[in-house]
Amino acid sequence: MPPHPDSNHHHPQSSLVDGMNLSGGSGPYHHLDTAGGNSTCSTDDLYSLDGCSDAKRKKGSGVAGKSIEEELCRICGDRASGYHYNALSCEGCKGFFRRSITKTASYVCKYGGNCEMDMWMRRKCQACRLRRCREVGMKEECLLSEDQCKARDARRKAKARPMVKKEVASPDSNESVEISNLDIKPPLPLSSAGSSVSSPPAESFDDDPMSQMPEHYRNVLKNLMFLQAKFEFPDEQDIAEATEEIVMESDRKPEVSAESFLNSMARMTVLITHLIVEFAKCLRGFTELNKDDQIVLLKAASSEVMAIRAARCYDIETKAIVFANGQPITVENMLATGLGEYAEQVYKFCHNMTVMQTDNAEYALMTAISIFCERPGLEDKARVEQLQTEYVETLQHYQIAKKRRGGGALAKFLTRLSDLRSISAEHSSLLMDLQKAGSSVPALMTEVFILPPEGS
Repeated sequence: MPPHPDSNHHHPQSSLVDGMNLSGGSGPYHHLDTAGGNSTCSTDDLYSLDGCSDAKRKKGSGVAGKSIEEELCRICGDRASGYHYNALSCEGCKGFFRRSITKTASYVCKYGGNCEMDMWMRRKCQACRLRRCREVGMKEECLLSEDQCKARDARRKAKARPMVKKEVASPDSNESVEISNLDIKPPLPLSSAGSSVSSPPAESFDDDPMSQMPEHYRNVLKNLMFLQAKFEFPDEQDIAEATEEIVMESDRKPEVSAESFLNSMARMTVLITHLIVEFAKCLRGFTELNKDDQIVLLKAASSEVMAIRAARCYDIETKAIVFANGQPITVENMLATGLGEYAEQVYKFCHNMTVMQTDNAEYALMTAISIFCERPGLEDKARVEQLQTEYVETLQHYQIAKKRRGGGALAKFLTRLSDLRSISAEHSSLLMDLQKAGSSVPALMTEVFILPPEGS
């Protein structure tokens, strides 16, 4: 992504390696100071390579309290709360299905009727969300009719009237705690990866390629998709502040200036880079690498992973990448800021990935493969190759399973990985050209994207 163009602010030019906090302490998520158009986030805040942190995260930067062992909603990939209407699903999809059926809603897909559902797309295409609900086994007959609901409510009220509150004495004090036995259910037990939260319905899902994969690779993919969903979006407040300048300017005039556009993109780049770092830290084997190799991999993969994330947000109908705040950005918008060949390569990649009907599993695997790619300066190349091989083999098994029902071929994805190398090279070249032209490139951006500090 392009750098912040504001030349009135200066960032420290300390080395990313020297400034990194490698022993833990502060978390990687920091509030952005956007009042002056710059992030106050330093490089040691950005990269905190102390493993997959258990610290409490801000809302929006992950799903607090989740563990990889928890089951995911079969519709959108969010955390499942149990079997609802005959399918393992989250509370959101349960409510959506109930409202859609009770209101006899009729939805129309604007994107061809085959949208891949995830936590972002579920809000964008109700038609495909409802279709997916039915595909995974949700049944209309499991919903209660209006008369049945009234009868159920009447029974609950009748049961509540004679209920006597019980008092349980606290062993450490004379105080007592009131409890009731009204409709209290124990929490669903957490399950280990690959097992169910509770006894599943008799109906099986033969259309799921993951079910056809060997157990080891299925678990690798399942955990990877969980991490992808967990680190999907930055904090909502940070998104609002990162795009505040562009929103305020669009309210005043029809066209947003190139400078405001680049400012917002630079801030969003910092937010997304935080998520990429946290995602990588949770990948098996990543934190076992020496710290220098971790840094090399993250710096080299950042622009590639951003392109993959952009492809997941690409709307083929409008040919726009939809930002986290819902704002569509076309290639013409990008070209107007002088991003040239870089912008064209990114949008071509996004278009090709969409045409291939890439699903969430394939995006997650491509991200991991990109992170564990051989890079100049790596010390333990053999170990990095070994880690990447597991994800390549998982992608191969997934493609074999998917091909049974007409899916794509592994070779196509290897070609797209080659495209990512070109995008990364063009991105670095773009930043170097901006430096040569006298533009001020913040130290944070130069260090993330492999540019040496000025004067080195």
